[in-house]
Amino acid sequence: MSKEVRIGILSLVVLVVLVWGFQFLKGKNLFADIQQFHVKYDNVEQLEVASQVLVNGYKVGAVTKIKMDPDDFSKVLVDIDVKGSIKVPKNTQATIISLGLVGGKAIVLDIDRDCSGADCAQSGDYLPGGMRGMLSSMVPENELDRYMSKLKSGFKGTLDSTGGNDMVNQSKVIVKNLAAITDRLDKMLSKTEKNIEASVANVAALTKSLKASDVKIASILDNLDQLTLSLKNAHVDSLVIKGDNAVAQLTKSMKEIKNILSKADSSIKSFDGIMNKVNKGDGTLGKLLKDEKLYDDLNLTVKHTNLLLQDMRLYPGRYFNLSVFKKGSKEYKKVDNDPGLE
Repeated sequence: MSKEVRIGILSLVVLVVLVWGFQFLKGKNLFADIQQFHVKYDNVEQLEVASQVLVNGYKVGAVTKIKMDPDDFSKVLVDIDVKGSIKVPKNTQATIISLGLVGGKAIVLDIDRDCSGADCAQSGDYLPGGMRGMLSSMVPENELDRYMSKLKSGFKGTLDSTGGNDMVNQSKVIVKNLAAITDRLDKMLSKTEKNIEASVANVAALTKSLKASDVKIASILDNLDQLTLSLKNAHVDSLVIKGDNAVAQLTKSMKEIKNILSKADSSIKSFDGIMNKVNKGDGTLGKLLKDEKLYDDLNLTVKHTNLLLQDMRLYPGRYFNLSVFKKGSKEYKKVDNDPGLE
């Protein structure tokens, strides 16, 4: 056997296993003898594909398909598969039940007799559908009355143990009190009946006055309409917008002026600080203004400088050893009273 044939056979086997497994997960066994039935319901209430089909609590099949009835969209069509060994009479009802609070739904076939031949439903037939509530699904019908009688007797015993007669007496007292309260309310309403009538009369008079003033009210409304129209024609909105823009510009200018004044104030404060330091004699300028000795020394220095310049002008040969200056220069004579030595 060639390698290609082996691969083909293996692929076929895998495909068959996958199809069988998929159908098995859906509750359908391809290799089992099954018969299929159709059931119509008004509401399937969370019934799902692969939900169990039971007979007396024994699983005999599963739900294979759920869809809307193409002939009547108010009905739901359900297909179920049942083992071929189960004989289902034609009048068997397929009832949807609850398996518990969280157990999901299932379909029960209510088979009450044996059948044979034409009396049995054939594969592809329709079975009548039904539905059973959660309580009736969990409790058999023949035991429901017994449970209810036990519950009633237990409730009665509880009332007796807690003083049922006392509760009845208290209920009578409560009813009597309610009757007394109702009587008091009736008396209060009878006393206030005149006041209510007077209030109604006042409301009627007010309504009559308003009706008589309809013409005046209409005139006032007309005047308001004319005033509104006049304001609209006067382009009040545009004037208000322009005024808002002018106010915004003015506010911006005031902020700029405020910033300028703030900077000027800061400069003035700095200048005041400098002047205070000068007045105190701090710094070079303060010392120049406050130190008299320094002032005298400066005056003397200026005086000596002037004398030096004058002497250099008169006798340049003393300072510059150039032939230009020596020619025609005067002989230096020591001054007796030198002002620079004073």
